[in-house]
Amino acid sequence: MDFKDFTTGKDDEGRRFDRIVRIFLEEKSLPEIYKLIRKGLVKLNHKKTKPEVHITQGDIISIASFLLEEEKTLKTSEAQSASFTTSTAVQAPEKSALNIVFKNEHLLILDKPYNRTVHGEKDGLYHDVISYYENHVKNSKKNGALNSLSFRPGPLHRLDRLTTGLIVFSLSIKGARWFSEGIKNHTIHKKYYAIAIGHIQNAEQWCDRLSDSQENGIDNKSTTSKVSASFHTVKQDQNGLEAQTYVKPLAYGNYKGQAVTFAEYSIKTGRKHQIRAQSSIHNHPLLGDTAYGAYPIKATREFYLQAFELEFPENNPLSLPPVIKIGLSSDFIEQLHYCEIENPGL
Repeated sequence: MDFKDFTTGKDDEGRRFDRIVRIFLEEKSLPEIYKLIRKGLVKLNHKKTKPEVHITQGDIISIASFLLEEEKTLKTSEAQSASFTTSTAVQAPEKSALNIVFKNEHLLILDKPYNRTVHGEKDGLYHDVISYYENHVKNSKKNGALNSLSFRPGPLHRLDRLTTGLIVFSLSIKGARWFSEGIKNHTIHKKYYAIAIGHIQNAEQWCDRLSDSQENGIDNKSTTSKVSASFHTVKQDQNGLEAQTYVKPLAYGNYKGQAVTFAEYSIKTGRKHQIRAQSSIHNHPLLGDTAYGAYPIKATREFYLQAFELEFPENNPLSLPPVIKIGLSSDFIEQLHYCEIENPGL
């Protein structure tokens, strides 16, 4: 019987044998995979073994060739079926290519566009990153430099659908672990630009406790205004998680007679909707952010919030530069002009 061999890499260390096998045989259930392992149709280092055995770097996983062919046939059939279904419905707009700001073997940093989710596997940015990574895997296999059979990239922090700017994905276990630890220990710093209602006179530090709340048009007692219906928001809650934000005014203007501030926000914590919620709590909701008490605006976005800078510790183990920064997007600059802010002092 013909088998195809796969060599495990350093990022596979410690993973269970059956979990790695399932990556190759996605159409099989775990009980089916257990059965294949027992029958010797899937082997480790050319021998039968138990599903729960843990992998070490350099192990050889052998899978019967006919199983891989079956897997390929099933996926092709599913893809054709999905194509037929899509062709009978309205076609979704084609997603733009990844806007890569920085990449190395550990991290991929993108400039996320407006109105694009991050986590959706089929319609979010994550889907495009998976495709990018699969091409990376193919090239690595050709060059004999693949570090893992089982690793899959993923977003390493939050960025809301309507927020633009820097978002980080892992390309290695080492990258994922180091970045996540840096966020946890506050050694990685994130900065944002936004347009807020009112004049923020001085630099301020906001400390609040936030929790999720499905508002459904009910008054949010933690803010000064009513939250629009059907928005999934967060609210001030003494039993919630601590949120810390530093805000610094950069320039002042007005939008249709309403005072506004172009400000820089630096977050120490990473709570859901943190900047939006705390801005509202402190009586400076983001311009146009109806979910947090502002009136709607006629513009290219509902509100303007951009993650523009990531700061990393010097001499870090991932060979990252101390600062990665992007400029304001063109539509953000246009909105500043509309708010009579011609020279924001960036």
